[in-house]
Amino acid sequence: MALVIGLLGPLVIEVGDRQLEKISRKARALLAYLAAQGGKTVSRERLSNLLWPYQDPDRARHSLRNCLLELRKALGPDAKRHLDFGFADLRLQDIDVDLARFERLSYSSSVAELGLAAELYRGELLADFVIASAPFQEWLAAERDRTVDIICTALQRLAAVQSAAGDHDAAIQSARRLVGLDPLSEIGQRALIRACARAGRRSEALRQYRICSDILKRELGAAPDTETRALADEIARLTGACEPPATSRIANQPTTRPEVAKPLPASCCTGGARAIPVADMTRLRWPCRLPDIAVAVAPVRNLTGDPDQQHLVEAFSEVLVADLLRHSRGLALTREADERGLLAGPARAGESEYLLTGSAQRSGGGALRVNVQITDAATAEYRWAGRYEFDPDETEAVQIRVTRQISRQVHALLLREESRRALTAAGSELGVHECLTQAASALKGKMRAELTAVAQRWFFAALALDPQNLEALIGLARTCQHLVSQPWWGDPNTAAIASDLGRQAIADALVLAPDHAFANCVRGMLWSAGGQLKEAAGAFERALGADPKLGVAHGFSGYNAAFLGRAEETLPAVEQAMRLDQTERRHSIFFFFGGFAELLLGRTEVAIALLQKSLERNPSYGGAQLFLIAALALLGRHGEAARAAAAFREHYPEWRANAVEQLWLRRSSYPAYRAQINPVFEKIRNLDG
Repeated sequence: MALVIGLLGPLVIEVGDRQLEKISRKARALLAYLAAQGGKTVSRERLSNLLWPYQDPDRARHSLRNCLLELRKALGPDAKRHLDFGFADLRLQDIDVDLARFERLSYSSSVAELGLAAELYRGELLADFVIASAPFQEWLAAERDRTVDIICTALQRLAAVQSAAGDHDAAIQSARRLVGLDPLSEIGQRALIRACARAGRRSEALRQYRICSDILKRELGAAPDTETRALADEIARLTGACEPPATSRIANQPTTRPEVAKPLPASCCTGGARAIPVADMTRLRWPCRLPDIAVAVAPVRNLTGDPDQQHLVEAFSEVLVADLLRHSRGLALTREADERGLLAGPARAGESEYLLTGSAQRSGGGALRVNVQITDAATAEYRWAGRYEFDPDETEAVQIRVTRQISRQVHALLLREESRRALTAAGSELGVHECLTQAASALKGKMRAELTAVAQRWFFAALALDPQNLEALIGLARTCQHLVSQPWWGDPNTAAIASDLGRQAIADALVLAPDHAFANCVRGMLWSAGGQLKEAAGAFERALGADPKLGVAHGFSGYNAAFLGRAEETLPAVEQAMRLDQTERRHSIFFFFGGFAELLLGRTEVAIALLQKSLERNPSYGGAQLFLIAALALLGRHGEAARAAAAFREHYPEWRANAVEQLWLRRSSYPAYRAQINPVFEKIRNLDG
């Protein structure tokens, strides 16, 4: 018999033609949690801690076994078909879960499938479901927020598509539902105002603007933003009114979120944009920096009841804050003395957008249990919660591992926020395909910092609409690789941020498509740039195994070989790459790879010819400029070398030879490579004024 589980709205469990109702609340919670995992296995330890957090570990595992026995009895003969037991973990299989269908349909571009997704959303996840377990309720709160985000994005897209197709009544209905779910979202309010106006119901549109203004004033003490105001102005003009409905804008009143960037002009995405002065590159706004998101961090509270544990809790707090500061990737991070007043609500929003708080409690066997939460400063709603246990006697390395996990979760959450901002800046009615088309257009021309940054923003916008879009994940990683391979495009911290983000994005892409040739190639590029040369070689091998004609993989594999001390392999690989890939911008890169390797091998005349060919195609290619300086100096052509050095300093005034040298030395510790590269940089150092 089929097992059907409805998680959206009140929990519904159906086996065949009957509903499972007479099972305990913990058994229902267990079934619901497993159903929400999409068929993934979950450890018994995780389930025990999730549902019986206040019992010692042995008793919690015993409670889990009893709960599973109850479920097996309730499911009857088909229990083995649906409950997949393992010694250490378990999962649900062969089931129909509305949440899985809802998520799949929500990312569709079909108006029919978006409509089906909207129908599936009967209400918030596990509506009115409460059990006496803080970890379960924290998970549930985070999942409810996530599914609300998904339905709001789906309704926003559905309303836009319906309106564009002329189905104005349906568009208004979708937009009204969106506003009902999140009345404080001006994106939703604008969707409803716009839908009413396009249906010819302009007075209704202006009335909705007034409602929006009143809600924002009452709840947040703020006025509609510039985009919403401009929309109302335009509708009022078309209606014949002199002014839109009055707003109670407060002078200098900050909004609850920083104002998003203006929509990107079309010229920025076509290759026809004016190139920014190279001297200003380090001040270029890279989306991966997340500079506008403020996070306040409070020390972990000691709830163990044991004053002797205070020093351990304080030590954990220090490690957490230090790790977040070290790996915050450009966030505006502030420390708080304590969390009193942090969760007071909207008053805090003007200072920080998210709040990171935590507490430490006793656990079974003398372990220390740390609970960490991220909340929205404006609404005090949970956005994410995590729970970790470790022995107080364990080393600091364990605490660092735990705090690193928390750090990654913080950044993953805030990357989603950046994606939403990018989508808003790009235009709320654009779909995934349009965003990807704009990104591809930006990457068609010569490799320039400002165009790569524009493409990165479009890929973020696409991921806001579809977080598992393979093309967007690979594209985002590709823009990060561009930045990592051209370190003079930004400061060292930006390059480190891009490397970290690129690896995360490409790892997500390879979960979706493990054998994707170009995705494996991008992973190899990022690994090679980070000095993981053997891992990079393996990634390039997998890429070429999937597609032997992938020219870029041949080229970068050859470049990676030079760092492994096998520079003689580079030029043949580059020649193969150029035969397979006729892309002009890549030929500039391939010529540089060949010139670099030939320089390492002492074939300096050949190296100069290749590096000059690289610069003919891209005159601002920093790597080619740099090693051309060395090649000319090695042949005693000091006047030409000095002019090349002056050109490099003119292009990249904030980069000195010693800083660049460290970048190339960090790439490899192989003795053969070090012996080859040291004489090269000795010549560069001598010309560095």
